[in-house]
Amino acid sequence: MSIRLPIEDNSDPLKTEKVNGIIYNTGAGTSRHAETVSNIMAVLHIFFAGKHCKPFTSELDIHLDTENTYRPDASVICDFSNMRDDGYHGGPALVIEVLSPSTANRDRGDKYDNYQRYGVTEYLIINPDYLSIEQYALINGVFKLQAIYFKPGTSFGSYAFEGLKFSLNDIFEFRQG
Repeated sequence: MSIRLPIEDNSDPLKTEKVNGIIYNTGAGTSRHAETVSNIMAVLHIFFAGKHCKPFTSELDIHLDTENTYRPDASVICDFSNMRDDGYHGGPALVIEVLSPSTANRDRGDKYDNYQRYGVTEYLIINPDYLSIEQYALINGVFKLQAIYFKPGTSFGSYAFEGLKFSLNDIFEFRQG
């Protein structure tokens, strides 16, 4: 018996996510997606250097439960007691997803719901096509939209980490010229 997996455009059969029990093959993103993730990781690495919490790329599996294993574009882990050889078990403190056409509905739908359910403190949804960032904060167990940032030159602070600032100019650097 063979299992047929939903295949995304440009899929890499070795990169998968399980969302509510359904396994999706996800492919490499566009160059715009990759550069956006790289810019975010640069901000996170600089801020978290020498601190207890650590940023991770999509190479780290995030196991929320047996039905949900995600590979967010970026995450920040602070509780290393949940780290295993096969990835992290539980909700990270911060999750960042960079939208692509093939994953946007899951990032805004089931994954949003599950990140909320498993206590992710802050969730950023970045749209590289519209140069915008949605910031959600977990307040009393529910994600609350803090703001949607889209104006060039805008900077904003993290809800989860005091002192961590994001600048749209830094994140969308590739679009500046």
